[in-house]
Amino acid sequence: MDRCPTWDTDLPGLPDRVEVADATHDLAWSLCYAWWWTRRRRHVVCLVFPVQDRRGWLPVSASDGTTDEPVTEEVFHLVEAPALSGFWRSLFEREDIAEQDFFDLARQSFPELVFSDSLSFRKFDGSYAEMRDWVVRLLGVVHDHFAEALALHSGQPHQVQAELGRFGLDLSPESPNTRSKPGIMKQRDVDHEGETYRCEWHGKKERHRNRVHFSLPEPRLGGRILIGIFVDHLDT
Repeated sequence: MDRCPTWDTDLPGLPDRVEVADATHDLAWSLCYAWWWTRRRRHVVCLVFPVQDRRGWLPVSASDGTTDEPVTEEVFHLVEAPALSGFWRSLFEREDIAEQDFFDLARQSFPELVFSDSLSFRKFDGSYAEMRDWVVRLLGVVHDHFAEALALHSGQPHQVQAELGRFGLDLSPESPNTRSKPGIMKQRDVDHEGETYRCEWHGKKERHRNRVHFSLPEPRLGGRILIGIFVDHLDT
């Protein structure tokens, strides 16, 4: 609760009546405030107690003060704390997050991932606009399912790869041929805060270009996974 922002009822154009889930609410200031900010392309979560049957993105309608016709915006209703990461992730597209702000939001969206300082979208073969949504989707699968798939299949690469393939992404470790070449495998080593981590697992956007390389869950990082390399393609 101490993270909830305060709101100012004197904001220009702030409504005092909203409609959500086919019910009209007078003086529902938190919903009014969230709707007002959403109109300005900044999204605010509404914390909802479990007795309310409202959760996730819901349409909220109100008058914007310039016309009597209601304007509808989607506002996120938060009941269970784990759902908050889904809210953060949706902002990449909803707020069209710029490249310079990507990793700030990524750290909030994927708390079990660690991001190397060397990561840059400029290392892909493609623009930030072309790559962003795919990277967000990949990070979501790695964050939510990679460690679980490793445990479920005792780390067997082909079985883990098949398990993660259910999410429509190509995630795999390096081939035995590549792992047999020490010099080439060193390209998968990433220095982070004085330690070196091997990031041989990777997701492929296309068969021959654009990779995101990441480590196994790392005890040195409290069990988190290092996202270590954005790249067109490493040597094999």
